[in-house]
Amino acid sequence: MRQILCKRKIDTHKGDYGRVGIIAGSRGMTGAAYLCAQSALRTGSGLVYSLIPQSLETIMSIKLTEAIIKPIYDGGSGHFVRESYGDIIKNLDGLDVIALGPGMGVDPERVGLLGEIIQDIKLPLLIDADGLNCLSKNINVIKNKKGPWVITPHFGEMARLVQEDIQKIKDKKEYYAQHLADKYGLLVVLKGNKTIVANPDGQIYINTSGNPGMATAGSGDVLTGIITSFIGQGIGIFESAKLGVYLHGLVGDLAKRDKGEYGLIASDIMEAIPYGIKFLMG
Repeated sequence: MRQILCKRKIDTHKGDYGRVGIIAGSRGMTGAAYLCAQSALRTGSGLVYSLIPQSLETIMSIKLTEAIIKPIYDGGSGHFVRESYGDIIKNLDGLDVIALGPGMGVDPERVGLLGEIIQDIKLPLLIDADGLNCLSKNINVIKNKKGPWVITPHFGEMARLVQEDIQKIKDKKEYYAQHLADKYGLLVVLKGNKTIVANPDGQIYINTSGNPGMATAGSGDVLTGIITSFIGQGIGIFESAKLGVYLHGLVGDLAKRDKGEYGLIASDIMEAIPYGIKFLMG
């Protein structure tokens, strides 16, 4: 993992470290969008653009000080609607990578919107959480993807994607991760104890960092922000996924030293990211 990270040059600026776009959030689920964006910043992204439903602009502007807030038309609903499409596409210009899904919610309108967006994105795209749940409603839209993809399902989301029993996924997690990676030509991060990272070339990595205290709401949103940040900084998607998964577990272990397992929350994991990177950089 140390070999993947690069030290920063002295003569440098924020544009050198990636322009990350995060499409996330809905009324009652602003935390997911916040954790994802803030984690990308903590991982070193130069610029993070948070694309959120317009009705949430005020609260997200308060929660996210360093990110750039991009309010997207929502018709006053507090969530993305089909008419959000134009605003979203317009705000993707100039970005290096996109994360989509945390806290978006799942309904036919969001499912349809996801299908439209996918057909127009040529950038590296990471799909997580509700983005995956929308995808499971019409998984064939993956065939329309234009660029490299990373998906980060937990066991429940994976079960919905492959229409299989959760226990079977747990019993043969390497198989199902590799199967999905092969079938659709994407990179799969199957989250859980000893998270699996599988690519379409048949390579599988099994993570060794992390602890049970990380089984808490928002932990996956932090991981999404970390991996997306590394991709935006110019690290390849497979290397970004491996490094992101390991760092996520490592900072969870660092946070555990101070907080213990029972009281660990996602923001503790997020705040430990700089210490984890410092440790890896030696």
